[in-house]
Amino acid sequence: MSEPLIVVDGIVKRYGAETVLDRVSLSVSPGQVMVVIGPSGSGKSTLLRCLARLEPIQRGRILIGGALSAEGTEEPDADRSGKATSGSSHDVGMVFQSYNLFPHLSVLDNVTLAPRRVLGMDRAEAEAMAIDLLKRVGLEDKRDVFPTRLSGGQQQRAAIARALAMKPRVMLFDEVTSALDPELVGEVLKTMRALAEQGMTMLVVTHEMGFARDVADEVIFMDKGVIVEHSSPDRIFDQPAEARTRAFLERLLEREGGKRRHA
Repeated sequence: MSEPLIVVDGIVKRYGAETVLDRVSLSVSPGQVMVVIGPSGSGKSTLLRCLARLEPIQRGRILIGGALSAEGTEEPDADRSGKATSGSSHDVGMVFQSYNLFPHLSVLDNVTLAPRRVLGMDRAEAEAMAIDLLKRVGLEDKRDVFPTRLSGGQQQRAAIARALAMKPRVMLFDEVTSALDPELVGEVLKTMRALAEQGMTMLVVTHEMGFARDVADEVIFMDKGVIVEHSSPDRIFDQPAEARTRAFLERLLEREGGKRRHA
């Protein structure tokens, strides 16, 4: 059995006196798709931001590919700033709810900017790679278009291509369909499904339960900063062991039923 690509070992994350992540531990194997579900404010997005080294942790540690990526202070009364290590931050790519594309650059230039400036690729190499990535996300014909001329779904797919351009070993997706109109959600999920089929290691925060059931190898349910339940999609959705998981899924089904009745 292969060694985990991601190890999260008892991490604690605080904002002031509020504990947002409370001794969270998990591991993700190479090629695995792990989906994180839970109510708003449960710590899901913060977990991804800690993995991407966008937020320091106060305790515990995070390893990516066996290398220490972040480590918190252990002493209860120590400075709570936490620290990131010298490990490469390029191992992790992250796609957010908002697209964050540069409006003054074409899609092609958005995708090639970081590889050229950070990885030191020359223009020809970066553009060849970017064109290949745009093919993968179905945007080859939009390479010279500016973001404002794209739909929301197209912008999100361009953001995925931009993250992939840094050649990450892990992709993090934080509610990437939540800002999209319903008719555009499918095209982004199709791109994510294709990445999963190609063996990309993925950690996905989403409210798209159909996607979670079909694509995830494992599902985590979080609430109030802790992992409440961690199991296979079938077990989580059909036979949840914890009352909090059942209550969350029932509320979600009721809400979806209400939307359909009023559609």
